[in-house]
Amino acid sequence: MEWAFLSRLRARGETVEFRVLGSFEVRDGAEVLALGGARQRSLLAALLLRANETAFIDYLTNALWERPPVAPEANIRTYVSALRRRLGTDRLTTRPGGYLLRVESDELDLAAFRRLTGRADQAVRDGDPATAAADYGEALKLWRGAPLAGLETGPELRAELDRLAEQQITVVERHTDVRLALGQHAELVAELRSLVAANPLRERLWERLMLALHRSGRRADALHAYQEIYRILDTELGIAPGGSLQQLHATLLADDTEVTTRALERRPNQLPAQTAHYTGRADELSGAVAQLSRVTDTPSVVTVTGQPGVGKTAFAVRLAHRTEFPDGQLFVDLRGASAAPPDPSDVLARFLRDLGVAGVDIPQAPDERAAAFRDRLSGKRMLLVLDNAANEEQVRPLLPGEPGCGVLVTSRRRLTGLDASHQVRLEPLAPADSVALLTSLSGDSESPARERIARLCGGLPLALRIVGTKLRSLSHLTSAGLAERLENERDRLDELVGGDREVRAGFALSYSGLDPVDQHVFRVLAKLPGTSFRAWAVAAALGEDLRVTERTLDRLVEANLLEAGGRYHFHDLIRLFAEEQEVEAHEQIRDRVLAAYLHVAQRADRGLEFGGLPRFTAPGFGIDVDPLVRDPAAWFDEEHPNVLAAIRIAADAGLDELVCQLSATIAPYCELRAQWDHLTEVAEVSLGAARRIGSAYWAAYALFARGLAARETRDFARAEAWFRECVRLLPEAADPRLEVITMLAIGVARRLQGKWDEAHACFDACLAKDPDLGWRAYTLREKGILHRYRGEWELAERALRPAADIYESLGSPRWHAACLRELGVVRREVGDFAGAHELLTTARDTFREVGDRRREASAWRSLAFNHRAADRIEMAYACAVESRLVFSLTLDEHGAAGTFVCLAELESLRGNSSAAAGLAAQALEVFERQGDQRWIAKAATCLDRIRASTASGLGG
Repeated sequence: MEWAFLSRLRARGETVEFRVLGSFEVRDGAEVLALGGARQRSLLAALLLRANETAFIDYLTNALWERPPVAPEANIRTYVSALRRRLGTDRLTTRPGGYLLRVESDELDLAAFRRLTGRADQAVRDGDPATAAADYGEALKLWRGAPLAGLETGPELRAELDRLAEQQITVVERHTDVRLALGQHAELVAELRSLVAANPLRERLWERLMLALHRSGRRADALHAYQEIYRILDTELGIAPGGSLQQLHATLLADDTEVTTRALERRPNQLPAQTAHYTGRADELSGAVAQLSRVTDTPSVVTVTGQPGVGKTAFAVRLAHRTEFPDGQLFVDLRGASAAPPDPSDVLARFLRDLGVAGVDIPQAPDERAAAFRDRLSGKRMLLVLDNAANEEQVRPLLPGEPGCGVLVTSRRRLTGLDASHQVRLEPLAPADSVALLTSLSGDSESPARERIARLCGGLPLALRIVGTKLRSLSHLTSAGLAERLENERDRLDELVGGDREVRAGFALSYSGLDPVDQHVFRVLAKLPGTSFRAWAVAAALGEDLRVTERTLDRLVEANLLEAGGRYHFHDLIRLFAEEQEVEAHEQIRDRVLAAYLHVAQRADRGLEFGGLPRFTAPGFGIDVDPLVRDPAAWFDEEHPNVLAAIRIAADAGLDELVCQLSATIAPYCELRAQWDHLTEVAEVSLGAARRIGSAYWAAYALFARGLAARETRDFARAEAWFRECVRLLPEAADPRLEVITMLAIGVARRLQGKWDEAHACFDACLAKDPDLGWRAYTLREKGILHRYRGEWELAERALRPAADIYESLGSPRWHAACLRELGVVRREVGDFAGAHELLTTARDTFREVGDRRREASAWRSLAFNHRAADRIEMAYACAVESRLVFSLTLDEHGAAGTFVCLAELESLRGNSSAAAGLAAQALEVFERQGDQRWIAKAATCLDRIRASTASGLGG
């Protein structure tokens, strides 16, 4: 039968049966349906074991393959497509990171098994063994053999099958317990004999067999059964039976008629209720459930850590409710953030009482209590939830000694000293989950301010719960109004208070748990420039040794008050809390860190192309900075937000000379990465500072930077004004190199405006000043470009070739590539398409390697024009599309418009006249706004050709 029949079954109201508790089958009544190939069968099985929840790609990959293929996602997509054709797209849907298979409650035997066992468990708790026995029996009838027998499996699917087998035998044990409670001793003996034969090392089955034999009047056979398991364990494992079996054996020897089954023993069920409106964490939950439920040779210990307010307890309770531990759950709040957390010995005493030990029988010595607790747990499957642990020392005495039990620990600290089977580090909720939680809590699904509120809460569930409850409870409060309140950083923590819940209080508890030194460092971190930082900056602020500082930062990370991932940073709300704290000797700390940033920034600036221009001596620094600035551009990539913040701090403090120095060190980086907004900002701040201290030197540098930024954003009128004022100050500034650079910049501005004779005069004046090699090469390159604009191909090449050679000898790949691109355009214009292609390809690859996206995009465009000239239209089109894509990653509107002209011509040649005209018109509007006469002519000519072609019917 075809798989398509499944969708028709649903349409007719008939039920499809998915059967995994035995050989894998999909049935329509009595008919077994075909399932496709082996991998497809395994994929469907894996999806069924995650029915109605997202099955993530990693899980599916490890479920299907022992050794996954190179691109497992592609294979999985193929199998999913086939399943969708057969199951229907409404049943199998794509979810972020995976897929979700929808299955009705009556369609999957595993779902029915879990539903029946859950009902039976409740009947046990209600004291109704008869109902429990009936439901357990119905659940076990659903098993037809080993789950998914005969199916090809990867490690993840095998682990799932192991868990299913464990669930089955656990239910068998529970079924046996309630039948013993009902007096069905004799009937159970034969069944238990078969079960221990199949599971000879499972002590709990032997215990039940001994009970059944004893209660059937077969005391001798019960004692003989103990001898059998004793011999098996001794022979196979070299161990004696556990404490529970030994205790039962002693009871039988004493002929105690009060022997009871585990079903009648105390089974603590202390889990708190799950939090309503829970959102997200699906991946973390499923991974932790698998780890916690796995039976190995040691107890399963799962730790859940994270910053205050991130939802550790709510996560742990939800996780605990999703696990199956038939002997019960113990829960304790260890109050780790309080001033006096409970002693582990006191917790052990409480646990022993909860497990039925009389108070007079609880040992006094802590180690004896721990031993008694471990003995009480021997042979049991019980879950311990240790919430809000202070540290590893508080947890270790509470751990069970044998496998079978699970331990779930939450803590504000990372508990790196605890041997855990699985560690869950909870991060703030993703934006979509934050909005979903806020919507669920507030009932407001319409307001556009929800995203804003979620962002301002930083993804912290506690903060979201407080504001969500406020919005639902306070009718006068709107989402827009609350968002406005939260925007004010000074008052934000005051808004995050609701009843007895307060975000600030959670932070304060963690802060109060630090020692005084760490508290001081925590306060200092909030005063550093920027929102993230390296250890060297902290060491500078503290005036401390780097290694000592790193250890202190590690302790703050361990306390979950600081995040680490290459760089250190605060969660936004913790940063606000830290900023509220007063810092001693604040000005000294500020001056030390600003001096350190100036020292390292100057070293990095000297390693940049055209860097190291201003003359000044930065203060010394006690840390070796060579490793920091080994790649100067990369250092600025990482640190430029902090350098900008340092400039603002220095400006606010009135440290004007420091402002000028810092601004000058970052200016070449801003040019390198085309960050014209930042260059304008620091130049404006620096110019004000220079004028306040009356420095013509620093004023000239600031005016040059302002002119450069204006020129590159095509604001030529302002650029000319700034350069003119700079030229006026140059004699007083007395910096010959700055004179050359300013004249060069003016020449480029005039070239871009079509003032070619004036530009030529500027370049000749620069060369007459005999600049150093780097600036000589730059000037020659600009002369070459000018000759190219004039169509003087031989003169252009005569200037560009030596410029390229100089840059190559100086080890300047970016500017060497810039010369090669210009030479490539020249070679194209003289008809040497092969030579042009080689030059342009080399330039493009170099720009990509050095991270110059703007020039990489220009090289792609030049390649497109070269292919066009050689009549390779499709190759030209592919290069132009790539140019447009790379330009979209920059702020270069002018460059992108040039690519639009290229694309417009190619779209016209490909018959897409409407798209072509739109691109050309869009480019023309940009060039007219920027006043670039050369490109205005190119765009207008292109648009006229397209329109003429369309009018004549040639444009398609």
